Amino acid sequence: MQNDTLLHRTAGCILVNFSSNGLIFQLSNEDRDRLQQICQPVALSEGQSLCLAGSDDADRVYFLSGACVTLWVQAENKTRLAVGLLGTESAVGLGMALGQNATQLRYEVQRAGHAWQVPSAALQQLLKSHPSMLWTMARFLWQMTHDIAHMTASVQYDDVQTRLAAWLVLCAQRSGSLQLNLTHDQLARMLGVRRVSVTLAAVALKDMGLLNYKRGSVDILDLAALSQQAQAKPHKST
Repeated sequence: MQNDTLLHRTAGCILVNFSSNGLIFQLSNEDRDRLQQICQPVALSEGQSLCLAGSDDADRVYFLSGACVTLWVQAENKTRLAVGLLGTESAVGLGMALGQNATQLRYEVQRAGHAWQVPSAALQQLLKSHPSMLWTMARFLWQMTHDIAHMTASVQYDDVQTRLAAWLVLCAQRSGSLQLNLTHDQLARMLGVRRVSVTLAAVALKDMGLLNYKRGSVDILDLAALSQQAQAKPHKST
């Protein structure tokens, strides 16, 4: 019955499996049904900003289903650094539903796809009345905080080649694809380094037979070996 309801709601629009999101999948059937009643499917475009203060969707939460979203930290001088990547296991803007608004965080769609959108106020009421749902969301936020801390530490201690390998592995894991639509300019901005540094690191990884690249795309040839490079000891001088 649940599948029939989903197909009816999305007929002629966007067809998305409600349980394809990892957070939603962890909920009980009853909680899943409650959440579905206040959600609607949406399509997200590459480069689209989400949950930006003052925008139409500032008070929305997105449960991702196919889309990948880069999490940025933006300083007061407008410089930015990518500190996370969210995929189908994640939600964007969940802090708003818990009464928290991190003004220095920015969300930008890296890979187009679909999501389930819900007003943060409606989700907040649902979480208040159903603690089991709140527990699931809290565990996700704790894991995301851990991942951000790990990514931030790598900026200080890892060299560019290690960080590039780690980011490409993360992109492959979150998108479920070994073909990534990324330019060297994009990667440089995400890592907070010069483009030439990314190019040199990419050449080194290519010479190892781990990846290939052309204008606007990176093809990962050996994910296991690339993962080992991502865990390698840094070569940064002190």
